[in-house]
Amino acid sequence: MLKRTLVLVAVLGAALVPGARPAVAAGCTWAMTPLAMPAPYTGSEVYAAAEGGWFVGSLRGPNAYSAVRWHGAQVEAMSPLAEVRDINSAGAVVGDGGTGEWWAAKPVVNRGGQTVNLAMPRGFRSAKATHINNSGDVVGVAYGEFGDVHPVLWAAARPGTAEVLNPDPQHLYDTYPVDVDEQGRVLLYTDIGERSGEVFVRATDGGYRQLPPLYPGGAVYLEAFDGGRIAASVFTPESTMVAIEADLDGNVVHTTTEAAETLFLDAGTTMAGVAHTFGPENYELRIWENGEPAADLAGNADFNAAPQPAGLTDDGTLAATIRLPGTTQPRAVAYHRGC
Repeated sequence: MLKRTLVLVAVLGAALVPGARPAVAAGCTWAMTPLAMPAPYTGSEVYAAAEGGWFVGSLRGPNAYSAVRWHGAQVEAMSPLAEVRDINSAGAVVGDGGTGEWWAAKPVVNRGGQTVNLAMPRGFRSAKATHINNSGDVVGVAYGEFGDVHPVLWAAARPGTAEVLNPDPQHLYDTYPVDVDEQGRVLLYTDIGERSGEVFVRATDGGYRQLPPLYPGGAVYLEAFDGGRIAASVFTPESTMVAIEADLDGNVVHTTTEAAETLFLDAGTTMAGVAHTFGPENYELRIWENGEPAADLAGNADFNAAPQPAGLTDDGTLAATIRLPGTTQPRAVAYHRGC
């Protein structure tokens, strides 16, 4: 899935906590393979990954651009979409089929090369799809008349319907989905006035449960949700940054010793993201196992060229956009775990 950029790391660099460079976990390697990039394209970016070797992203070159879906060695140009956001293990891609402006967004899913519109939520004129799980459940956002944001679920079990999710309809708007996991649960957070930063889990039965503050006194930025695991980057009350992993009850089970963000999880024990190390590479594409650094896969001293992870799958693949040695253009790559 798409993630926010490393703005906080760049701005707050002087306050971050350096971390030690890890060694690769015993018996495990992460082999890198660039994703296909046919001529005339000179650069590529990956936005999301799914089990079975599926990726979605874009190819770029002089006067050329194409949204694409990769599967194995094959690359397929997609019908023009304003934005592609996520992909699942069946190769279904979700995004925005509108103009790219919030007031004209249209939620779409592309299956088998055919793009179809998802139902527009009742009372709304624009919406876009942002995440899809392997069962075909889709979440996204709908926009109110003045740009206020409301989370939406397009459940695979209820085709043709769009359910606006709101744990407190009388008082909340500007609520966002983080992701929908394989069990159909949706993680939500609020961004409205004094209630900004509240976190809710929408259960498969339609009920909502609010989690306690994940880091009291800190600014928490939810990043990933998979298999009941929650990952977030935190700006602490001590003006440092860390990453945390929490469970569905809001209990923090792991805290990194280094600043880290743009985080992804699998359903097991692995987390991936970008660590700020204060070392020669500065911004490291890092793997953690059970909260401990396990491997650094790519790095760059330049904030503008920092690695950008895009997805961590349950079959051991990490997708990322990096700068290959000796090149200046971004390149979409996949790291495959072997243990």
